[in-house]
Amino acid sequence: MGKHLLRKLLVILPASQFIAHAFTRSPIYPHINSSVNRVGTVRPPPQQRVPTTLKEQTAPSTSSGSSGADATNGNNRDKLRVVVVGGGWAGYSVCESISANNINGDNVEIILLDASKNAKGGLAGGYRSSNDRPVEAGIHGFWREYRNTFDIMEGIEGVTVDEVLGDFSPSVLYSKNGKVAVAPVLLEEDENEGGSTGNYGKIPTLNDLSEKSIRRAIATNLPPPLDLPVLAEVDFSKANAGDSKLNPVDLISGIGLLGAWADFEQESRTSWEQYDTQPASLLFEKAGIADALYEELVSPLLHVLPMCPAYDCSAAAALSCFHVFALQSRGAFDVRWCRGSISEKIFEPWQQQLEKRGVVVRGGSRVSLIEKNDTGYTIQLDSMGGDKVDAIECDAVVLAVGATAAGKLASSSPAISSFDGTKDFDKLRGVTCVAVRLFLKPNTSVSANLNGGSHAKTQLPPDIAKAMSDSPVTVCGAGIGSIDELKETGFCIYDLQRMHDEFSVDYYNDNVEENDQVAVLEIDFYRANAFVDLDDDQIADLALRAVSAAFGTAKIDSDDIVDAVVLRARNAVSHFAPNSALYSPDVKLGDGMYICGDWVDRTGHASWSTEKSVVTARQAASALSRDFGLKDSQCKVIPAAKDTPQLSALRQSARLLRSVLPPKTLPPSPWVFAKQLFSGDKDP
Repeated sequence: MGKHLLRKLLVILPASQFIAHAFTRSPIYPHINSSVNRVGTVRPPPQQRVPTTLKEQTAPSTSSGSSGADATNGNNRDKLRVVVVGGGWAGYSVCESISANNINGDNVEIILLDASKNAKGGLAGGYRSSNDRPVEAGIHGFWREYRNTFDIMEGIEGVTVDEVLGDFSPSVLYSKNGKVAVAPVLLEEDENEGGSTGNYGKIPTLNDLSEKSIRRAIATNLPPPLDLPVLAEVDFSKANAGDSKLNPVDLISGIGLLGAWADFEQESRTSWEQYDTQPASLLFEKAGIADALYEELVSPLLHVLPMCPAYDCSAAAALSCFHVFALQSRGAFDVRWCRGSISEKIFEPWQQQLEKRGVVVRGGSRVSLIEKNDTGYTIQLDSMGGDKVDAIECDAVVLAVGATAAGKLASSSPAISSFDGTKDFDKLRGVTCVAVRLFLKPNTSVSANLNGGSHAKTQLPPDIAKAMSDSPVTVCGAGIGSIDELKETGFCIYDLQRMHDEFSVDYYNDNVEENDQVAVLEIDFYRANAFVDLDDDQIADLALRAVSAAFGTAKIDSDDIVDAVVLRARNAVSHFAPNSALYSPDVKLGDGMYICGDWVDRTGHASWSTEKSVVTARQAASALSRDFGLKDSQCKVIPAAKDTPQLSALRQSARLLRSVLPPKTLPPSPWVFAKQLFSGDKDP
């Protein structure tokens, strides 16, 4: 790749949720490959301490029972032992919920196992390279309605949410035809006196007759989602240029989705059964939305939120995703970003807090088998290439892993596969993602006064800085630049100099030698099957081509890359394909066996991504605490936002219509329904 040093080292990280909204699960199988500098080496993280209650076995020994452990692993233990498998948001949240009060009372012993050596954050975490540069498996957002996530963060000693996260920031959406819209911060702080609970808060004062002020005044008097098209700064200029047909009439066609949105109840198992069997492509056909609206707005969002095209996404998942991330309350689409590595900003102090309570956090511990024994379970750990394995006996197990990891573990462990809730785990699929972090020679001119993010300056090339002037975050749909590898691949582009304190221009000026300064561009690809097996040089070049094609800017010269990291997550992110929710288990699998993650209990609490991981972790901890008499656990789940009065009225109408004339598959919009009747289709 020219003169720059491209990193080449395979590291094992836990693999499951990877996204702008989502790389946040922590599996037990190493789906991720990463690459580091050809001539350098990765500095290994410090060795995790091993609990004294574990005893090593030679590799040939795989028997369960006390032969593989010392006396404290057997029936003589006087404390409840819980093993949590997975070190991401779900795993840490389970440990947090149970350990908050119980360990100090000597009621319970908790061991957290994760395949990655650092065991901090799963795919939401990361590590430092040999050049002491932070590396992460994708960038992760924190949406306004992440109520349980913010709540659990506030309980971490050393973490102040408003210091760790930047302010809510706008995003920019691009389709294959170019810039579509700027999604501004929908709920300003002075409008949020009632909190993000579905209340509208204070009506903004119309201080001037500017377009922005008038838009906000109008939108405040409209219920979600009707406020979105008023506030979003949609670019209609391409309609005149002939590149896109998107116009205000196209936006109005989106009203066709209101019927299905009202009919689909987020926390109803019946609704999920009715919608999950159908592809989202049928949903949009029934809604009668305009082709331009689908191509310019709906399809790009599908490729970066549930991370799949409409034909391979369930209708239930599409409706649920749009509801949670955009429609459930005013400002639901507003998002904040961490001001640095999530591993360092959040999970390091969190791990210290857990360990201070007595939780054993053990990295480099990949679970290969779980067996039932007379008193609970025996967990066998993979030797990870060595000649010894460990066995841990415990009373309860919490699987805080991704869907495909859970499927692999169930296939090798009859103790798991024997439960009714796991019988379809072999049908669960994953989405392949690739994260590319490019450390670039800084441009000699600094672009300033840029919108969004935590910092307003960047040293990216001026043409790219101008293209990203509205936000440091750009969301791109599939098919950008007619690049073959991106036919079904969406991606996000991040200017990390404007998002992370460590890379900011002002920090550089005060703390970093000029020769060590770099501009940092991250490109995260979703559904990257078409190119995941390319070598690192090729993927880095593809990232440069993708940025150039999206913005219509000059391609950055590969010689300007000082350093680069490519992380691959094969089949690691939950794939919400048709029927996938039907395979989603409840948080309790059976006696002493629990499970949590963003793919668990899909028909329950209306949440996604990190928030869903935290919610199901609290639910799993609650179930375990009830079963084993732990009265002091902190497992309260904060409910999702209530339906607005307007949505409640729509839901009542939808229930009435379904009782009178139930749709054949999904409810059509009125104009599609009329068209079907006039065409002779009496059973739409």
